Amino acid sequence: KIDFGRRPTIYSPLDKQACADHDRSSGEGAKPQEYTLIKLRVLELAKEVVQGDGADRVQEMLEAGKVFMVAATLRPETM
Repeated sequence: KIDFGRRPTIYSPLDKQACADHDRSSGEGAKPQEYTLIKLRVLELAKEVVQGDGADRVQEMLEAGKVFMVAATLRPETM
């Protein structure tokens, strides 16, 4: 979804631009869907995840509270 002012539109990954309803060969009448994003701070990771060259950097970021995951849902009432 791309917003321009208060007018949401559909983005075409194929054409890499916004497209109007009548420009699509299929999916006419489709409207943008509104997702709710939920930001979750990571407190710790399994040891198997924090391995390799960047393990020290990941550990520093975890300790500083700078690691987050974002979940998207169409039904926020279920979270």
